[in-house]
Amino acid sequence: MPIFAISIMAILALVGATLALGMDSRSGSKVQQAADSAALGGATAFLNSSSPRAADRLEAARQQAKVLAERNSEYALADLVVDAVTEDAYGQHTQLAVELEFQPVNFFARFSGNNATAPIRRRAVASSTWGFPLCMLALSPNEQSGIALKHLARLTAEGCIVWSNDAGRQSMLLEGGRAEAKSFCASGLVDRSHRASVSPLPDQQCDPIPDPLHDWTPPTAGTCSPSPDFDPPLSVVRQTERQLESLLRRQNRNNGRGEDDDDEDDDDDRRQTGLANACGTRAGENNPNCPSDRATGAGLSDFDLLAVTDNLLNALYILDRQFDMETDTLTPGTYCGLDIAYGHVRMQPGTYFIKGAPMEVTRKATVSAEGVTLVFTGPGSYLRVSDQARLDLSAPTDGPLAGIAVAESRNTAVNGTPVVSRLTGHGALSMIGLIYLPTQNFFISGSGAGDQSSPLLQIVANRISLRDTGMLRIDFNPGKTDVPVAIQPARIARLIE
Repeated sequence: MPIFAISIMAILALVGATLALGMDSRSGSKVQQAADSAALGGATAFLNSSSPRAADRLEAARQQAKVLAERNSEYALADLVVDAVTEDAYGQHTQLAVELEFQPVNFFARFSGNNATAPIRRRAVASSTWGFPLCMLALSPNEQSGIALKHLARLTAEGCIVWSNDAGRQSMLLEGGRAEAKSFCASGLVDRSHRASVSPLPDQQCDPIPDPLHDWTPPTAGTCSPSPDFDPPLSVVRQTERQLESLLRRQNRNNGRGEDDDDEDDDDDRRQTGLANACGTRAGENNPNCPSDRATGAGLSDFDLLAVTDNLLNALYILDRQFDMETDTLTPGTYCGLDIAYGHVRMQPGTYFIKGAPMEVTRKATVSAEGVTLVFTGPGSYLRVSDQARLDLSAPTDGPLAGIAVAESRNTAVNGTPVVSRLTGHGALSMIGLIYLPTQNFFISGSGAGDQSSPLLQIVANRISLRDTGMLRIDFNPGKTDVPVAIQPARIARLIE
């Protein structure tokens, strides 16, 4: 009988140990599933967080991982370690490691002399790429305000993010106007006046974003083609000159002077009507904001002066026509500057190199360019749309420059200082694609307006400024255009361990 009892106990112990081992294996599998679920859920929370700050998204990932770990197991949680780290300077990529330790209760373990099995510990790692929809990035790290909004200017970019890498006290200088975006982030501090309406309020001291196209190599320009003539006809020029003379005579009479005033008085009249360059006056010669090369804007500490000097008096082009139908065409190639001051010019699809001089669209000229990339190369090469001119430009939909509407070859500075591509006066700019000007400044002034409903516009420049009643609207909805997104906002979360 004792032998039988001992045999029964041994059999039961063997069966219990087998069952305990099976339950431990089942428990380990469940703990691993819980760890996997927690890691992947935390990585997904990193993607779904609305904050542009990496620290906020990491904390959201940790919290979600913890909630899922506790919810997805039928055992008591003994230990939880969530280690979330970013792989880059601004938190676009992260790895989330989750380690779980549970103390599962195993009834059959008692047959082996234990109240419970040994703690079970499992680990899972998930990676996450946040890939925010970027629509405006000022790359300059210097203390000159990366992004500025002044007067009654308006910026609307509700579907994407506005970012300044400037590390100074005025990384974002918001003196007036109104700005809306998915979020604003400044590497330095934000100087915001009560006159500026900004929604949401910008985050400060964010990590700078490296140039997304730092490794991109622009194509090489060739030999310049003959410069085309898009000047207004001589008859129009003479008519506008007579119009101007009549205007000046009326101003003289209104000021109590006769028509026999000397040349010096005439010069004063021209200054009052805005014909003379503000920097050309005696006071302007000593103005530190007046650089030696005023046309390029190189060296300006503030872009306000360009708003005064860029545009002609309306009387100089009031008799111009704005053509709906095409009057001229341009073919792809290399041009040592383009001066389009009259007519409706269509740029055939392809790549246009603007070499060593600006592309200027002025007076009432219109330029249409579909499937076109403008590449500015050489010192003093930049884009200017002013007066009442208009530029309608959309980037190519395929090929090596797909999605890029305007780019520079990083050698356009004048004497080491950035030039200014700009939209001033009553000019209008309709653009779909990427404006990539990493060493140039981008400026909108006067009542100049960026496209009121561009479904895709990304701007990467050294500095960006809007003033007066200038307007820029970006409806970030790439699904409404065939032009691809040049800076792709990828969103991926996956288990890697």
